[in-house]
Amino acid sequence: MTGVDATIHVDKASGAIRNASMRERTGLTAMRLAAVGLRPLDDFGFSIASKLVRSVLPSRRMVTVDFADDARFSFPYGDGYWSLLLDPRDVYEEEVEAILRAIRDVDYAFVDCGANFGYWSVLVTSAGFGRHKAVAIELDPESFAILERNAAANGNRFTCLHRAISDSDDDVLKFYGAKHEARSVVPDATGGVRGEVLSITLDRLVEDGHVPDEGPVVLKLDVEGVEVQALKGGTALLMRDVLIVYEEHGSDRAHSVSRYLRDDCGMRLFGHVDKTFFELGSVDQLTRLKTNPRRGYDFFATRSPFWLDRLCALSTAQGGGVRNPAAAA
Repeated sequence: MTGVDATIHVDKASGAIRNASMRERTGLTAMRLAAVGLRPLDDFGFSIASKLVRSVLPSRRMVTVDFADDARFSFPYGDGYWSLLLDPRDVYEEEVEAILRAIRDVDYAFVDCGANFGYWSVLVTSAGFGRHKAVAIELDPESFAILERNAAANGNRFTCLHRAISDSDDDVLKFYGAKHEARSVVPDATGGVRGEVLSITLDRLVEDGHVPDEGPVVLKLDVEGVEVQALKGGTALLMRDVLIVYEEHGSDRAHSVSRYLRDDCGMRLFGHVDKTFFELGSVDQLTRLKTNPRRGYDFFATRSPFWLDRLCALSTAQGGGVRNPAAAA
């Protein structure tokens, strides 16, 4: 099999598998059962389970999860991170999906920093999320190759850049990380350098025409420990109508990114818990929300009157009178 037909397809809504051998189908089913069974444990152990399946029931093929006719996302068979999508009930980064669905009617440009294989760029540019313009930035060449593949499979409707978001342009940066989902320019415990990549700033993205020079922007910032550096490279961009969707890691008990956004950038912070949008009070209240030190938690930040009106309306409409679930805990 060649081309598009060479990939295994899984329907996200039903879980139906097609174009797979019996061995591959058995492996995919085993990973799906592992995802379902480990969901109450916050997916702890799933990467080990998928590695076991990959060794016992191997395949070199790609798996494509079909969300819609115009939204297809591919990853390697047995991937310990993305194979969670095989569970039809799994919602990846639920907070991010909630906000992007809530603002699908807004004509914004999407900046996907730390795009990995391009999951959010695929969805944001699809009809179900509003068909927005997007640029996806990824530093790891292996992940970038899959990112480009996903862009091509979805009509090349978003731009892909092989760069690392930073506070200066055209620096040669080393990057690290044993797992593709954790590649970073910050050295980690594995100690090994995975490769080198050129840096680019958020403001340069605008200067080079990858981001429109006017209009609302949604900045998805998931850059594994260099969020503050990335923001420092976007001085001009942050003066515009920008909504930042950012990750706070559960292991960071100082809540560094949120403190920078609030104290240094003068932004208001919002979250989404139990299908409820809310405005965060004290940054220290994140301690109650970030309960698992192994995972990341997504929040929203802005100082734009345009986005503040939208977020406050969402909080009022869905909050049921509870301004902050963390404060009410």
